[in-house]
Amino acid sequence: MVFAAIVLIGFSRTFFLPMARGTLSKPPIVHLHGLFFFAWTALLVAQASLAATKRLKLHRTVGSFAGWLVLPMLVLGTLVASRDTVHDFKSGDGDAALTFYYGELADLAMFGLLTGGAMLLRHKPDYHKRWVILGSLGLIGAAIGRIPEISGVFLYIYLGLIASVAAYDIASRRSVHPATIAGAVVLLLLGLSEERIGGTAWWVNTAHHILQV
Repeated sequence: MVFAAIVLIGFSRTFFLPMARGTLSKPPIVHLHGLFFFAWTALLVAQASLAATKRLKLHRTVGSFAGWLVLPMLVLGTLVASRDTVHDFKSGDGDAALTFYYGELADLAMFGLLTGGAMLLRHKPDYHKRWVILGSLGLIGAAIGRIPEISGVFLYIYLGLIASVAAYDIASRRSVHPATIAGAVVLLLLGLSEERIGGTAWWVNTAHHILQV
């Protein structure tokens, strides 16, 4: 619910409200990208509610179809990130746009690795539910970055949300679950690598080559 609230608040300013006013001018691929990513947010809340209320048969039925959202989300996310990076680079951001591009790809990698793993381990609920939640947190930076009032404390929010999963573990089983540890390692290694890798000459040159800018 916290994840969904942050997403709705963040994108209300740059997507929902402009669209309602008729002032949003974006190509179809951006709208399609938004549709899939907001569908994932709705799915996350719905599936967690179904599991929490023990409607597991319906949860599994929905999940067997909805889990396929992950692949098109990764493709669309990469295409839109690439498009926006080329635009920002040519608009004057220069190599800073390429550094930010690395961060966007790292977010998608976090999401893909953990949610993909969660789908493969549907037969292991302890891993499945933790990696779905933690994988979704890989996407939350895009929403927080659109809320200037809290964007400056992004790292603390990010760490706090990861810690909330560990706190649930301790409250429910008196120790942190291995799935939580593994998920946190993925999130921290990739999430904190933007400045260390995204700003390097190697990455900037690679991004120039990939995007042809």
